[in-house]
Amino acid sequence: MRQVRSVAETAQRALMHPLPHRIDALALRAALLGAFRELVHLEPLLTRIAERLDDRARRQITAVDGVQDGDRPDGTPGALFTERFATALLVEFPPGEPVARLVHCGHPEPFLVGAGRVRGLLPDRPGAPLGLGDLLETAPAMQTVPFGPGDLLLYADGFIEARDRRGRFFGLAARLDAHAGRNLEAMAAGLRRDLVRHVRGDLDDDAAPVALERLPEAPVAP
Repeated sequence: MRQVRSVAETAQRALMHPLPHRIDALALRAALLGAFRELVHLEPLLTRIAERLDDRARRQITAVDGVQDGDRPDGTPGALFTERFATALLVEFPPGEPVARLVHCGHPEPFLVGAGRVRGLLPDRPGAPLGLGDLLETAPAMQTVPFGPGDLLLYADGFIEARDRRGRFFGLAARLDAHAGRNLEAMAAGLRRDLVRHVRGDLDDDAAPVALERLPEAPVAP
């Protein structure tokens, strides 16, 4: 029994490290991802999820930074002053409807590719990045766009920020036009090759494309 207990305790220590005496602040991204996974089961509207994510981000930033622009004359705390925030694009695909619903939270627009045509989905009303919602007086807005079979909804973060050695940005929209008639895998691979060629292999940010394709619905058996 002593030998079995010793082996079990050794395995437990290897798999479950003891908690440190002090835990540093969690990263903002991890907190927001955890909050999102919880909120999607509680809130029916994307706009409400965006509002609560912004509130969570501001509380997290305050806990981490705690920097303010000074107290007001009446003694109440001043506004939070920080450069920490997060951008997000919330997307919902209603079952049985050929549309996509978007809520922009400071995130660059995605692109809709359909029938060989590329269209940037600029928001009807831009939203603030998560953590900076108190800077705008308007609530998050939902945008509904057509998204039927054969259409692609694509966004790539590092693609629009990558520059060549002369400081020129990568023209994502133009390159999408060049690859719009190809299938999903070929288009993503072609964009990646174009980007690597543009920066001559010197990528300093993540640049993974995210492409979503709506497939025709399978017929319902009688």
